[in-house]
Amino acid sequence: MEKLAFRLIVAMRRPGFWFIVVMLLLITLPHYQEALPFPAFLTQLAEDIGLRRHAFERILYLAPIALGGFIYGQLGAFLISLTALGCMLPRIIFISPYPVDSLFETGAVFILGNIMVISFNALRRERKHSVQLEMSQRELRASEEKYRELFESLQFYLQQVTKAQEEERKRISHELHDESIQALVITGRQLDTMASNDKSLSEASRLSLEELRQQVNKITKELRRLVQGLRPAVLDRLGLLPALEWLANIRKSHYSTRFSIIGKERRVPEDIEMVLFRVTQEALRNVWLHSKATETEITVEFEQVKIRLTIRDNGQGFSVPKNIGDFAKKGKVGLLGIQERVRLVGGIVSVQSELGKGTAITVEILFPLK
Repeated sequence: MEKLAFRLIVAMRRPGFWFIVVMLLLITLPHYQEALPFPAFLTQLAEDIGLRRHAFERILYLAPIALGGFIYGQLGAFLISLTALGCMLPRIIFISPYPVDSLFETGAVFILGNIMVISFNALRRERKHSVQLEMSQRELRASEEKYRELFESLQFYLQQVTKAQEEERKRISHELHDESIQALVITGRQLDTMASNDKSLSEASRLSLEELRQQVNKITKELRRLVQGLRPAVLDRLGLLPALEWLANIRKSHYSTRFSIIGKERRVPEDIEMVLFRVTQEALRNVWLHSKATETEITVEFEQVKIRLTIRDNGQGFSVPKNIGDFAKKGKVGLLGIQERVRLVGGIVSVQSELGKGTAITVEILFPLK
């Protein structure tokens, strides 16, 4: 009861409350012109315009009901419609010469007023929901735009980092080849010359020099292998296809490897060549370390504006997750690295594998036709 009284006091403090009260009063007074001392000209005017049954006044009650619904909501409209009903019932019962018609019209006003308010509130809620939905869509588009810009910035950063990494590998491999390896080759030849030509050396010294020469040759061989891993000279000098064939050949000691080309051969951009070379390098490394395969096949397909690379093996296979990003959770960071490299040049990666039936990694990259 106290809560209802409090709500009533709050409602009465709103300006709209007294405006509705005045509207009800102004509509109700003409409704009882027979019982109230109205001036004769007003009564005659009402009769002249056909307001003898007071149907028009009853229709006017829809105005405060609608206003109450707008200000106080559906409950407010219902209470005002009850008030309007209370204003109309005494005339129906005590004054109206047409009580049945008046009762029907009064009930229609009560029902239509509440239906009108319910419909209006439903439309207002729908409009509010539409506005909120539109705002949410705008915020979503703004977030998508911000995310896209952030992703593009991150992608550009990764491209620059990868490019710088490859350039640094190239520089280091050239320095090792042009300086360190050449110096070791010269040292090895000098040791061989000393061991062969110096007659004053004892047999033990000669054997020591020979052993030292062999160690130098071994270090030279390991350095050359390291240089080839960093940046193979065949890729820079001859291009992608000879470099992939070279990769296939160096793995033949671990498993049988076939290399095939489909379509018309042509050079592709340098960054794409490097990505495809690194993908093949990583895939063959995974085959060697994890798959227990005995056969692998490298296939390069040239289409009009696309190149497709497939590395297939007959190893033990594995269960492929739905999202390729989940490879990291399974410890397959090599495959995740392949995906990131290919994404940087706008390509796509698909991995097909089944336990006991091997694995196939396919890379597709678009590039302009030259």
